[in-house]
Amino acid sequence: MADAQEISKQNPGLDTKHDAAGAKHPATGGSGNPQTGEPFEIAKPDAHQRLDRKDERSHPNALEDAHRVEKLEKEAEEAHEEALRHPTAAAIAHGNKPSSGAVKDEQILDDEEEELRKKEEAKKQSAEAHKAKHH
Repeated sequence: MADAQEISKQNPGLDTKHDAAGAKHPATGGSGNPQTGEPFEIAKPDAHQRLDRKDERSHPNALEDAHRVEKLEKEAEEAHEEALRHPTAAAIAHGNKPSSGAVKDEQILDDEEEELRKKEEAKKQSAEAHKAKHH
């Protein structure tokens, strides 16, 4: 593993104070072990299992992680629902022309929403008309 000086030589524009390079120790300004000056080993991707019962995380930390994951899942589900409501949005977001099928799907959804709005409005008018007659 390369040391911090070697990394800064290889990357002269790297701002270790402000870049998202991990936690910094306030006394040393580095992210390694403050007693030895050695950099910490970086775990391989997916080295830690979130749901490992033998994990040494405290219960509050495990709960916090569960809430974080639940929030991410909810956001992903909302994004998926939004994508289903607007079939052309993905293509437009990527700078592409939506397919004719996506355009038709969006038109059908818009027509259905308009029809539902009209039905709701008619229900309200009908309820108001009946309310006035009975009182």
